Amino acid sequence: MLNLTCLLKLAIKHCPRFTSFVAEEEEIELPRNLEMMELSHCTSLEKLPSKMHTLKNLSILGCPKLMGVTTDDPNSNYLISQLESLRISTCDTLTSLPFAKGRLAALKTLGIWNCKGVKSLEEFTVEPLNSLDINSCDNLGSLPQYLHMLSHLTRLDISYCPALEIEDFPPLPITLLSLKLWDCPKIKSITGCNITSCSNLTKLEIWECPALEIEDFPPLPVTLSKLLVCECPKIKSISNDWHLFTSLQELMILSCQNIKYFAKAGLPLNLQSLVIERCENLEQPVREWGLPLLTSLTFLKIEGRSMGGEGEKVWFPSDDKDEEDAWSLLFPSSLTGLVISEMRNMEGLSSGLRNHVSSLQSLGIFDCPKLRDLPEDGLPPSLHRLWIDGCEILKDQYSEQTGDIWPLIQEIPSIYIDFVRIQ
Repeated sequence: MLNLTCLLKLAIKHCPRFTSFVAEEEEIELPRNLEMMELSHCTSLEKLPSKMHTLKNLSILGCPKLMGVTTDDPNSNYLISQLESLRISTCDTLTSLPFAKGRLAALKTLGIWNCKGVKSLEEFTVEPLNSLDINSCDNLGSLPQYLHMLSHLTRLDISYCPALEIEDFPPLPITLLSLKLWDCPKIKSITGCNITSCSNLTKLEIWECPALEIEDFPPLPVTLSKLLVCECPKIKSISNDWHLFTSLQELMILSCQNIKYFAKAGLPLNLQSLVIERCENLEQPVREWGLPLLTSLTFLKIEGRSMGGEGEKVWFPSDDKDEEDAWSLLFPSSLTGLVISEMRNMEGLSSGLRNHVSSLQSLGIFDCPKLRDLPEDGLPPSLHRLWIDGCEILKDQYSEQTGDIWPLIQEIPSIYIDFVRIQ
């Protein structure tokens, strides 16, 4: 193999009898110009070669007997020192990585997925690292307290780690651009992470962290462009200063039952996408959110349970004139995508939808059991896609070419009724 001087990439896949890089009691030396190596589903592989020369990218998937990433020979440290990307998945016997001895001193990207043997990253001192992704490591119990020392780290993703028990999150490096915490049921606090110091943070996602209890959310960097807070029932507030977040373009708050107020001074004026769902204890009236001021908003999803306790009549009153006013007062005309769900008492949509949201391209109407009428003058002519699901009365009125609502929707190119495409 050493004679293959032009070989840049090597992939070994589905070789259950492949146990090591040894032939006739001598280790196979990889080509000196090899830059990428992929080892996939080699179920008997226990060791990697000690000499990997200029290897820059290493991907290991489904090698359950692999014990380590580098050799224990101290004289061979330099032979993996140029590795820049390391991705390891489904290697259950792998318990640790040799960070402390400088063997991965050039590593920039590290991904560890579904490795049950990894319990700790306490030897974590790879200073050049700029991306760290830990996913589905069932026994990972802690994060290193000196994350802030990773002075080049820009992306940190921690997902599906059920044993990760953190009373308080360790400080973050100020270089961080993206932080993602998904499905970590034992994380209790993020107060100590000093997220405010991440002055360039653009993306923050916190999803399914049921033990995370926040009375007052720590101040967030105004550089955020995307914020998702979902399935966190113990979070009681997000921010009272949304108007300061001039870079925020995407905001999703989902299943946060204890949030009562979230937009006292109005929402960020440059928002492009807003989703508020299953926040049934919101007390702030929707008319105070300042939606008509969001002239850049193109997608909105909202449901009846997240309307600030003021009822659906504020959105869809019975008086025709009030209906027209409701659309202009509560919806920005810039919308191209709108999803309405769980309006349990809404019986019809007014012509305000057609007249005010005249550039609408996609409309979804879900779980509105009393809805029976669409606007008499039809939906916006710009509409390209229509989804209707969980609206049984409206569904009963649909019959291609003969149903009452067919003339109102027949010009729409894509129509889905109960997720079945009918046109």
